[in-house]
Amino acid sequence: MKGEKIMLPTYQEIKEKLIAPFPKGTVEVERNKAHIPVQAYINRLEEAAGEHWSWKTNGQPLIYEKECQIQVKGTLKILNAEREGVGFSNFKVYEDNKEKIQNLKYAILAAESDALRNACNKYQMGWSDLAQYKDWGKNPGVGVTVTQPQTSQPVAEFTCLKCGKPLQASDLQELEKYQIRNKYCSEDIPAHMRKKR
Repeated sequence: MKGEKIMLPTYQEIKEKLIAPFPKGTVEVERNKAHIPVQAYINRLEEAAGEHWSWKTNGQPLIYEKECQIQVKGTLKILNAEREGVGFSNFKVYEDNKEKIQNLKYAILAAESDALRNACNKYQMGWSDLAQYKDWGKNPGVGVTVTQPQTSQPVAEFTCLKCGKPLQASDLQELEKYQIRNKYCSEDIPAHMRKKR
């Protein structure tokens, strides 16, 4: 109706929705690293902030030819709050110029997705889901309570190289702590691999 004032959501109302736990199964664990796919973050932004969020990349991607890496920076804005994200992606060098251009295009998109995830992290999105996999999750100063620890649930795609039993999330945390790529349960990690690198 004419003259009715439209009430915009407050930043605090949006933030409460942003930092809520993601649905079970959202966290993916690959190569001892736990992460949340960028699509889950975008879906959360749409659900929580709707038209009140925007993402833009800042400047041109930086290409580090020697390291075969691309860096992308971007800014995630929710109402009047802004957070910058930085993302990286590797690329391959091909002799064929057509393949090289296509590979760079996908690397830039991957780096932009990484930058958006990094910016979402600065809004504390996903913290409650990732805390159980990260050393910082045990720090009381972070202010995150892990409501449903999944340490007793097997991570179906991985089994111990030595005994063959399915790995638990706690086993993967232990492997990440020591930067071990081979899949062992906590009991079967060789002693010489337990030294921090």
